[in-house]
Amino acid sequence: MSNLTLRPRLSRIVPSLLLALAAVLALPTLAFARPQANGSAPVSTQVERFSSPRETLDALLSIYDYERTRQAKFLDRAAQAFEAREGLTGGERAREFARLLGRIFDHVTLIDPERVERELVVVDDNRRAWIVASEVDPEFVLTIGFVETDDHGWLIDTTTSARIDQWYRHAADLPRIESIGDKPLSTEELVRSLVPAKLKVGGFLLEPWQWIGFLILFLVAFFFERILTVSVRPLIRKLSRFEDESLPSEMLARFERPFGWLLLAWLWLAGVQLLDLPVSIYTPVRMGVQMFTTVMTVWTAYHLADIACWPLQVKAERSENKLDDMLVPLLRRTLKILVLIVGAVVFVSNITGDLWHILAGLSIGSLAIGFAAKDSVENLFGTFTVLLDGPFKIGDLVKLSEIEGTVEEVGFRSTRIRTPEDSLVTVPNSRFISSHVDCLGARRERRVKFSLGVTYDTPAQKIEAFCEGVRELMRAHPYTAKDSYHVWFSNFGASSLDIEVICFIESTEFPTFARERHRLFLDILQLAQRLGVSFAFPTTTVWVGRPEDLAHKDVPSGRRAALDQGRASAKELARESVGGLSGKPAPVQFVEGDPDAIPR
Repeated sequence: MSNLTLRPRLSRIVPSLLLALAAVLALPTLAFARPQANGSAPVSTQVERFSSPRETLDALLSIYDYERTRQAKFLDRAAQAFEAREGLTGGERAREFARLLGRIFDHVTLIDPERVERELVVVDDNRRAWIVASEVDPEFVLTIGFVETDDHGWLIDTTTSARIDQWYRHAADLPRIESIGDKPLSTEELVRSLVPAKLKVGGFLLEPWQWIGFLILFLVAFFFERILTVSVRPLIRKLSRFEDESLPSEMLARFERPFGWLLLAWLWLAGVQLLDLPVSIYTPVRMGVQMFTTVMTVWTAYHLADIACWPLQVKAERSENKLDDMLVPLLRRTLKILVLIVGAVVFVSNITGDLWHILAGLSIGSLAIGFAAKDSVENLFGTFTVLLDGPFKIGDLVKLSEIEGTVEEVGFRSTRIRTPEDSLVTVPNSRFISSHVDCLGARRERRVKFSLGVTYDTPAQKIEAFCEGVRELMRAHPYTAKDSYHVWFSNFGASSLDIEVICFIESTEFPTFARERHRLFLDILQLAQRLGVSFAFPTTTVWVGRPEDLAHKDVPSGRRAALDQGRASAKELARESVGGLSGKPAPVQFVEGDPDAIPR
């Protein structure tokens, strides 16, 4: 598979993977989100200031609008009637108190703010109370306390909040007042109405039927989790089957465990609401299940990234291109890091209930982290450089300054290189931006360049024969390039006549290159022995001359005679060497099978 084929395929697959993982991570947020009507505005976290107990009761009456429309803004406004400084406003406990107090009044009386204002009892300067008896059970009396706060005005006090659970347990078993008409029961009230009376009395912390409900919920959730897990397993295997290969069993097993616990948590989250637990119990239980569900969702999505990238890994292993071997692991890590980041944000937002403030804090914090982690940012850009420019691939032999070895893995921060000594060197990716990278693995062939020094007593004709013999070896050897080889007399050395040899061996694998270079060198050595050419080595000759040995014959008589003698000798040699050429020789060319194609 070519690089051009892989990139369009990744451009189609990666967005789908990201959307799927984002949808999985969004499930806890959707599951824990408060009901909100379609098209309604986002819930405001701004707390109202109530100038009188009547305005506080007006806000509490929003609970009836919520039960009719299921819009979260009405539930949140009703929750603001409770003590803000106790950390209830905008929280799950405040909303539960608003729901329960609304259901309690279904068995007591309709809330009339004007009547409440007339019946208010002054406790002290900043406290008021409304005492009301139930219309169906006069012995059931409520005392709703109000306290004036500096920040939010008049709110329902914490003493009233502490009594709501007790009032609800008593009121739930009373008949409803006639004035509410045929208002339907909530799911919790319906379940409670079906429970026998003897199971509602006694019990530690919870009523007996609620403990039984916990046990039944656990068994039912565990049973359905097993069924769903076993049912989903063949579906995942079928969907993940790619090019006649099945998903590895160990990869599927790593996904099944958190997925099964995630199903169990979802069933628990749905079932625990039916047990009609007290607010003091329901709030921590719901928070615990919520946190557990978020963790299981992140764990599931984390291993889902392996399954999503597995078809790409299969395709990469079957392709000849090495770039995809580098992209697929990096894509898998990217998806997993994205899962962890989104999961952490969702986890914290479930605790605080304020996602946008968390995102804003992350934006500001990321600037500080960016300055502090300058090197890590540079390494990240280095990773993009490696992927986009593609200076090397997995398995390439590279040389970076003093480091040379084979690329084994490319990560977000660094690249791991296996050296010839079998050690593993971790190179920060930022170095690939500022340093020269010699990709030895991108070579199509390896160059061999060396010099052969023959002795000064070697005749010119033997040098010519030896050079042509070496060229013929280049043409005969199977691994030498036939389109580029150079063997020429190049230099008068200090103790030798130097012949420069340049050729190319068509092999990128070092063992094959070393073997063919060895074979070529042995043949050149044997050729020199057959032609009687001796290789020179640095020597020092001591010569003791006699006076008669210093006398030269045929010494020109003057400057003019010397010039004439030199020109005559050179013209004679030129007639023998280049005199037969018809004009200027053509450039050097290489024609396989025709050694005379190289002009002499």
